[in-house]
Parts: sequence; structure tokens; C-alpha cells
Amino acid sequence: MLTLQFGQCGNQLGCDLFSKVSSDIGSSSTGISYGANYEYTENTIEKWFDGIAECGRHFAKAILIDSEEKVVNKVCKNTNASWLYRTSNVVCQSDGGSANNWAYGYTINSRRLSNTVLKVTRQEIEKLDRSQGFLLLLSSAGGTGSGIGSHMVELLREEYETEPIIATIVLPFTFGEVCTQNYNTILTLAKFSDRVDFSVLIENEQMYSMCTNLLKNSNTTLHDMNSIISENLLAVFQPNNNARCNTNFLISKIATHPNFRFVTVKSTPHTPITSLQYESTHKWEVYIRHLKQTLRVPKLEVELTNAQLKIPNPMPSKTVMSHIYSPCVSNVLVTRGRFVENDVIALEDLQKKHLYPEWITLDSFTHLHQERRFLNRDKFLALVSNNSEIHRPLDLYLDKAWDSYKCAAFLHQYKQFGLEEDDFLQAFAKMENVVQEYKNLKSHNGN
Repeated sequence: MLTLQFGQCGNQLGCDLFSKVSSDIGSSSTGISYGANYEYTENTIEKWFDGIAECGRHFAKAILIDSEEKVVNKVCKNTNASWLYRTSNVVCQSDGGSANNWAYGYTINSRRLSNTVLKVTRQEIEKLDRSQGFLLLLSSAGGTGSGIGSHMVELLREEYETEPIIATIVLPFTFGEVCTQNYNTILTLAKFSDRVDFSVLIENEQMYSMCTNLLKNSNTTLHDMNSIISENLLAVFQPNNNARCNTNFLISKIATHPNFRFVTVKSTPHTPITSLQYESTHKWEVYIRHLKQTLRVPKLEVELTNAQLKIPNPMPSKTVMSHIYSPCVSNVLVTRGRFVENDVIALEDLQKKHLYPEWITLDSFTHLHQERRFLNRDKFLALVSNNSEIHRPLDLYLDKAWDSYKCAAFLHQYKQFGLEEDDFLQAFAKMENVVQEYKNLKSHNGN
């Protein structure tokens, strides 16, 4: 899988992702046989790395794209890592970035960089015996990741029509990172909505809350948040026991309908590293029940607390409560760790008909398993869910962007780089249709 890292967020996240991959295959306690672990390691290296440098470190199978050099230089000089980036795969310029302006990144900086990015991409693809597609990492808030990323996804889809393309899009804090973030986000999501096979949406607010609530980190940094994002991605993409599970297989199970191409990843358990060895490991059913709770629809629009921010409860609730669950187009559960006779993986909770719309005739639930321990954890689970609750963050950014648009706020910053009002209106219309499709999902019980 060729990873394309865009902008500050994409390059920092990519660096953390490859470090996690290296940590995973370097674990001494795997819980499986030498032969099985060797196969797992070989498959991992084939997916994420490409060749070995003279110093003995693996080269990451990645392209780094940015409109300023500061972050790229920093991640490339990470001498403590057991892997490294190829300097020939760095596509960068030093003109001061994209000014948090999607239009500047899309029309100006992408024009300067896109030919070089495509050239490096072709070189990387041609080296491969078999391609597992593209993984794009970017933030929607600024100008480089959103603007250059949006233009590059158009060019990649045009040149590689049948190649799998998966994106990880980090959404900004709703209370504001930059004043133009809502425009940038809507313009980005509109471009990605019908050009990638599916996009994993990452909410910065959710990641921050997980760091503070679950990991008890009172001084949460971007690195801490990227660490959780990386774990979620690897829990999905690392090898499992299903030999057929390549990128196309995942796409066929996750993005089963062309109108629904956005997903979230929920995972458990999350424990502070300092107390990891002291925490008890629950049975599989506890974690699966907990993940199902993350699909509950909040009773209040302003309700911030959700199951993802709570510790799994080993005891089922004795209180009889009627919960409404978000209708799901598809759910893919990935479990990692060993199971024994008295602790089997029971999947009934996520196979209930009330979780899925009546019109879906294909099997909407998929389970993938890997017995090997994941990042030194006895058990780790990730639920990739394509469900109606995805409309909530999209709706929020739409409303905020539209409020700004009605007042013509900051529009001049975009118009000076070639973006017209029709471009905004088309993006709004496309994302409003996406939101409405998700809102219209109905489950078997009508909820």
C-alpha cells in the first residue's frame, strides 16, 4: 500500500503510523508460533515498506508532500526510528505553505507540485510486483492537505482508474483551528466523496477526548492524538487470518453502496501505557458489547459523552433501557488476540437485524480475526462502521460553512485564486446530498 502524506498533519500522522508498524512487528511477545509470526512480519513489510538502506533500516513505502519544509525535514531526520523515508520521495517547496486556503493549495501549489508527485508515484508503483492501492493521509482544516490533496486525488483517480484509493481525513476541532477551516473541509469532502473508495473520518475532538478521558493524559499533544489514529488504522489494515483480505476485499465489505463512502473506526481497549500491565483483560463479549454501544444514537443533540470515551464495563446493565442504534450500511469487526474455549468471540450483538436497513440484501457484517497480539496487547478490537451518525459532523461543518458563505466571509481569499461562487455552491450541494442520504437510512425497527 503506497501512502501519500499531505501537509503538516498528514506527514506527522504518517510518521507515527510507520513507527507503530515497526513497533508491532518488533514485539517480542506475539502469542503465536515462530512460523506464523514470520509470515505476519513478511506480509507487514511487503505492505508498508520497500527495500532496506545500507544502515539496515527499512524504507517506508510513502511519498511526503508539503508546501513548506519544516515538518518534512523533522520527520525525515528522525534518527531514532528503525525505518526511514527515501529522500527521493519527498516533494516539497519552501514558499511558506498554502495560507490555510484550499483554493491556493488546489490551484497554485498543486500546479507546482503535482507533476513531480505523479512522477514519483509512477516510479513507486512500477517497482511493485503487486499493488495494494493508495492510502492518503491529510487534514481538511488547512490549505495544503485539503487543497493539494483534493487536486491529487482527482489526478490519481484519472490515472489509476481501477486502483483502490482509501483516504484518512482528519476533521478540525469544531470550536476552531483556523477561520477558513469550514470552507476547506466542505470543499475537500466534496472532492473526495466520489473519487476515493472510502474515507475514514477522524474527529480531532474525539481523539482529544479519548486521550484525556481514557488515557488520563492531561497534557495531550498532537502526537498523542496521532498515536490513537495510527492504532485504529493499523488494527484495520495489518494482516489477519483471512488470506483473501486485501484492500479490494475491505472496500467490497465496507463501501458496499456508492452513495455511502464515509466511515468511522471505533476501537477498544485503550489503556495508559504506564498501567497496561496491571489492567485486567476482559472477555471478548465485553469488548464487543462495548463496541455495539458506540453505535447508539445520542438522545440529545448536545450530548458529548459517548461509549467510545468510557471504559468497557464487564457487567451488562441490569436496567432495562430501550436504546436507538444508528442504522448501518456495513460493519467490519477486526479482532486481534487469542481466544480459548471459555472465551469465544460471540458476534450476535453486531449481527442483529435492527442495526441494518431492510433494503440491504448482502451480508452487512464482516468479521476478521488475527490471533497474534497487537502492539503488546492481549486483545484489541476495531469496528469499521459505515452508519447514519456520520451525518452529524458533516452537517455541523456544512452549517458553519454556509453561515460564513451567506455573509460572504473570507470569500475574497478564495476568489483571488480562481474559485468562483459556483464552485462553493456545487460543493455545498454535493455534501448536502451526502448528509441527506445518511439521514435517510432507516433500520429494520424503523429507528
